[in-house]
Amino acid sequence: MMTYLHWTLFETIDEDLLAFSREVEFAKANFPTYSVYLSRLYLTICSEVDVVAKLLCERIDLEAKAENINEYRDVIGPKYPNFSRLSITIRPMGLDLVPWEEWQDWKAKKNPPWWSSHNDVKHQRDKYFHLANLGNVLQSACGLLVLLTYYHQPELYARHLKPHFRIFEIDRNVASCLSWAFEYNLPDFGKSIAD
Repeated sequence: MMTYLHWTLFETIDEDLLAFSREVEFAKANFPTYSVYLSRLYLTICSEVDVVAKLLCERIDLEAKAENINEYRDVIGPKYPNFSRLSITIRPMGLDLVPWEEWQDWKAKKNPPWWSSHNDVKHQRDKYFHLANLGNVLQSACGLLVLLTYYHQPELYARHLKPHFRIFEIDRNVASCLSWAFEYNLPDFGKSIAD
């Protein structure tokens, strides 16, 4: 049996956030809420964003040698023009987030604010600890899920993976049913073939 380590890690992030949602309401008013717990989660999520983005770039072009967010953008942007438009719904609040929206014009060389904030927290936590907040954690987790959806497109279409998350839901226009049990229409890949 094949294991999907990055997918499994995301499932634990989803579980962690579900537990946290019982302590702090996932409402926009609470997006500035920060804590050591959220800091740990934020750094973990963004580290995984870095790893999965690199893997996706390698799949796109082995010669690319993408090593940072700017290089990831320059490889992913032209290959998958709809990547930056994929939205994720945060179920408890019904909020749709488009975590890679800044990449819609990838030639503009802009990155998501949650990524810049992550670098501030990572390198100058004493000064920017407040940026390890609920809003940035949710945005970065959505960004990771978009990356995982593109990276694991073959497994999703083959039904080896089914995203049954408690907090997150991929754009409803992508799957023909909420349980992702049947047909997919992932942007940049077209429709899967139903059995």
